[in-house]
Amino acid sequence: MGKEFDNFKHFSALTGVGVQVIGLDGSPVYESEPWLAFKQTLGWLGRLIPGGLENQTKASIISGAMQSYRFGGRFFFYSPIGLFHFAAPIIVNGRHSLTAIGGPVLMVPLDEYIPFDLEPKLPESFDRAELERQLQTIPIVSPDIANTLSEQLLVNARHLSDPEYLDTEASDSRYNEYLLAYFSGTPSYEAILKLAAEQKRENATKKHERVVAAVRNYIEQNYYKKVSLTDAAANVYLSPSYLSKLIKLRTGQSFRHLVNMVRIGEAVRLLETTDKTLAEIAFLTGFEDHSYFTKVFYKHMQMNPSDYRAGQRK
Repeated sequence: MGKEFDNFKHFSALTGVGVQVIGLDGSPVYESEPWLAFKQTLGWLGRLIPGGLENQTKASIISGAMQSYRFGGRFFFYSPIGLFHFAAPIIVNGRHSLTAIGGPVLMVPLDEYIPFDLEPKLPESFDRAELERQLQTIPIVSPDIANTLSEQLLVNARHLSDPEYLDTEASDSRYNEYLLAYFSGTPSYEAILKLAAEQKRENATKKHERVVAAVRNYIEQNYYKKVSLTDAAANVYLSPSYLSKLIKLRTGQSFRHLVNMVRIGEAVRLLETTDKTLAEIAFLTGFEDHSYFTKVFYKHMQMNPSDYRAGQRK
């Protein structure tokens, strides 16, 4: 390993997150110890999951590397088994020569990741205890910290790039402060992570609110048919487990609660403005049957649908 990659070694040692530096064809130039541990885990999983998991993962990493250059900086992506990675291009002599890949990390606990993202791909007879042991090599972090780690990786990548590439975000004063802190060599890595996290927290709420608003809009457009968390997550380009956690964090409610609130709102409108039967209204608002509709309506309105309609027509 060349001295030029010592900053990635330091990054991995302090954060526990793996780093791989690859060429344009995906061949590894450098791999930190956490990344090597992940490769062993990936190999173990590849024996359980058919279809060439290691090749699929390599293809997703190469694609992420290309996109990081295309968009001029950090790029986030999920592997075929739902593990979160981030990429940062290294620009030498004006050319995209190498890419730093960080990860993988999980942003949900194992007891959410395994059933949502991994278990459907595994054979019925898989050894859960051994699976959990293998996955212990993958750090679990919050979305804000994952975002911060990705920015730290970008700083390291820019340190190896052409000097002018360091100025591509000169308009961001907080970013400049963060960059200056890194190259001054005075603060610790932990202090740098804290500084960057402050910026991420300032933006996280607005970003998360936009996601939740997009999910609400998706529900409002599709409430009358089967609305699944998986479909809603795909619509906003997130994993189901992450979206579920994000909705709970920002609204205090589950995804299913948001769906039912939209459906009950439409049911109220139909009860007030039409003479449709309760069975018809249940069908039109996406409920499986009349009895379940009545149960959910009562939970939200503290009365059953027929009593609500009678009260409106007195």
